[in-house]
Amino acid sequence: MSMDFVFGLPKDSEGNTGIVVFVDRLSKMAHLAAVPDSIDVEGTAKLFIDRVFRQHGLPVAIISDRDPRFTGKFWKSIFKVLGTRLEMSRRIIRRPTVKLSV
Repeated sequence: MSMDFVFGLPKDSEGNTGIVVFVDRLSKMAHLAAVPDSIDVEGTAKLFIDRVFRQHGLPVAIISDRDPRFTGKFWKSIFKVLGTRLEMSRRIIRRPTVKLSV
């Protein structure tokens, strides 16, 4: 799945001046939605759920040329909208055992 934004377009009847584009890279199916310049990560996540997730399910990967922090926030918003928690495993540090001579 690839995702990108196009901004700077003329305003539509609802005041939107941008488009978010989601493209399923396997089927080449594109999902477009008009968005305002002020769209936030949570709004984008909701559009993703409504336009893409309902038809294709959760993709294995999302490709975006945007800031990596946006993608992290995007995934957190997806989990929030779906009501799913992301829990990180604890890191186990193995220490070498030392033989003591008696």
